Amino acid sequence: MASQDPKQIAQAQMQLSTRLKGTQRIEMQMRSLETAIDASDFTLANNLLAQADTRPQWSDYAPRRAQLLAGFAQWQAGQTDQALNSVSNLPLPLTAEEGIRRLSLMAAIEEAAHRPIDAARQRTALGGMLSGAEADTNQAALWNDLNSAPPQAIADAIKSESNPVFIDWLGLNLVYRTRPGELQSWIQNHPNHPAVTSGFANMLTGQASATAIPMPTGNGPIIVLLPLSGDYQTISKAISDGINFAHDRLGLAGDRSVQIMDSGETLASFSQALNTALAAQPSVIIGPLLKEQIPALNNIPGNAPPIIALNTPSDGTALPPGIISYSLSPDADARATADQMIKDHKMTALVFAADNGLGHRIADAFTHEYTLLGGQILDSAYFDPSATDFSTQLRSLLQVHAPRTGVFQPTIRTDAEGIFLGATSQQSRMIVPQLDYFGADQLPRYGVGMIYNGTPNVLADQDKNGLVIPVEPILLAANAGPNDPLLGTYERASLSQLPRLFAFGSDAMLIASDLKTLLGHQPLTGLTGTLTLSLTGEIDRKPAWGRFKQGLLQPLEGTDTHNIPSTVLSDPDTPTKAAQDKAAIPAVQPGAEQQDQTGTPPAAQPPVHPDDRPSETAVPTFTDGGGLAPAPTTH
Repeated sequence: MASQDPKQIAQAQMQLSTRLKGTQRIEMQMRSLETAIDASDFTLANNLLAQADTRPQWSDYAPRRAQLLAGFAQWQAGQTDQALNSVSNLPLPLTAEEGIRRLSLMAAIEEAAHRPIDAARQRTALGGMLSGAEADTNQAALWNDLNSAPPQAIADAIKSESNPVFIDWLGLNLVYRTRPGELQSWIQNHPNHPAVTSGFANMLTGQASATAIPMPTGNGPIIVLLPLSGDYQTISKAISDGINFAHDRLGLAGDRSVQIMDSGETLASFSQALNTALAAQPSVIIGPLLKEQIPALNNIPGNAPPIIALNTPSDGTALPPGIISYSLSPDADARATADQMIKDHKMTALVFAADNGLGHRIADAFTHEYTLLGGQILDSAYFDPSATDFSTQLRSLLQVHAPRTGVFQPTIRTDAEGIFLGATSQQSRMIVPQLDYFGADQLPRYGVGMIYNGTPNVLADQDKNGLVIPVEPILLAANAGPNDPLLGTYERASLSQLPRLFAFGSDAMLIASDLKTLLGHQPLTGLTGTLTLSLTGEIDRKPAWGRFKQGLLQPLEGTDTHNIPSTVLSDPDTPTKAAQDKAAIPAVQPGAEQQDQTGTPPAAQPPVHPDDRPSETAVPTFTDGGGLAPAPTTH
């Protein structure tokens, strides 16, 4: 007892029991196991269990304690479900000591069964029964449990939980892993949560990056690995132009040279290029661009320089330690759009997305973020990516009603405060007019940044009017006026024909040149947005916001007021629906009434404007898997 070593105490108790008889022997053997279990030394507890010769008498002597120890024995025998049932269903009432032991053992069983969220749930309940060092140890175990679960599983759990304290633990973990810049806000909004009152949350704000990203050393070159030939040649040219512009014109990393090397399009070709780059003793490596090449980074040596991957790992794949991931991901855009809709007080939403891998990914990313922030998805619908007529899906999604006779003047559901479109540029040009036709002309509509390539085209974009999207700040300079400070940079970027990717390359160089600021948890202001480094090694990008008006993407002012003009309803230059109906349908022509009654949208297959073809076909797209696909070779 003097040593306060639970292991020694438990062993001494079992040795002492051999000199006792009757109930004293039973008590001492049970206490021996409980001491080891309370210390979480389950290997010792299992060894002591094998030495106990009074087990048949335990149930008669102390039924609750006996049932818990029986559950421990079942767990050690591989009977996980039976063990949880025995431990969780102890006869009431429990003493405080029994309650703590019960929750501790249940958490340990869940952890061993690789169910970390269930284990964290038990530890949340346990936290209310502990104090001092024991409470701190339990919080650390709870946090480790949450960190071992994928972020998506954390987000899903939030929707199904009922315990507000546990919900907030889940929310804190998700903020820590995906939006660390918001940790301080979370703390301010949860002053009475155990994570805050114990000081645990404040400790998180001071932690270094969990990915142990190294600082650049020496004046070695910045080596860029891009697929300079083949299908990705145009994309790589725009990115490399942006990198060279940032280095030569903006003076970023002026003390170092920039070397751009061809990495090919395969995992093997990138691995070879990476080895060549490492041999040159660079200060920073930028690349790879292609998602399928990221696994090559798993084999980098421990003394490797900082590496900035221009993509994200495949779903379910962890980012290699020490790697920074920077991408223009449509998934991230979808999450940003969800945040913005909540800021705009659009708390109920509809989702309309393409029925393919990318469309579902975008819709899922939006849905999870939106519901996490308190929004409600009323309904979702998916469309054939090759379709031009969306009448069936939109009628159902919008709950369209129209009189059976006379002019087609539809009304829609009134419970939706906005609609999210997981669609490409071409798809959005057909969907938005059909939304207006079916009576949703005053329903706020939001999309993702991939629907705009950065080149103004009134003919191509006039059918997107009212649509709000996240956008790289530099792309708004084209329509913001001659005094915009980014106009000159935009004009240089537009020479690359892919100004969005030019800005992407420029910001990759910005990250490479100023890692110290990011690792110090400070933001960088780039051409693609405000950049911060998450604790998982990913660059979080806060975009600007634009709205299509008269065929041009216009900057939205006052997005920080949480009350931006998001819809055609607040556009003074856009006539109301009643005025549109009156102007568009002055009279029903003979023979046309039946078509109006059916509500088939006119121009279900809008013509492709000749001026639109070059800017649309020359732009790289995102594949179903979320990776960047090369631009078509024909124009």
